[in-house]
Amino acid sequence: MNDDAAPVENDWISGVVDAIVDNVDKVRTHGTENAIRVVRAIVYGLVALVFTTAALTLLIIIGVRLADAYLPIGSGVGDATWAAHLFIGGLLAILGFGFWLNRKIEGMRWVISALVLDAGIIVAIVCYGIIDSFV
Repeated sequence: MNDDAAPVENDWISGVVDAIVDNVDKVRTHGTENAIRVVRAIVYGLVALVFTTAALTLLIIIGVRLADAYLPIGSGVGDATWAAHLFIGGLLAILGFGFWLNRKIEGMRWVISALVLDAGIIVAIVCYGIIDSFV
């Protein structure tokens, strides 16, 4: 009779052990793996933020330097770097205003309008500089 009771007892023990292992795996999956996923997202997001900030800063610096060197803005005023800063700042303000108007609207209508306006301003100033250099 002891031989018959042992397999039933072993099945019960293995069932309990399997249930414990399954619950520990579920806790690990929901806890640890999700935590790792969240931490990775935070780290990658911070790295992307730093690189984006550096890239935007460099693009603005390049834009100001190009505007100061090649566009006919602020001519005759001596050191006209302030005019280049004003020009690039104005373009960015127009773009920011487009994003501000677009904050509650589906699509990118206002942003595209702001980009077209910025492009028009740049083309007009470049054309003025080309015409001025030939005259």
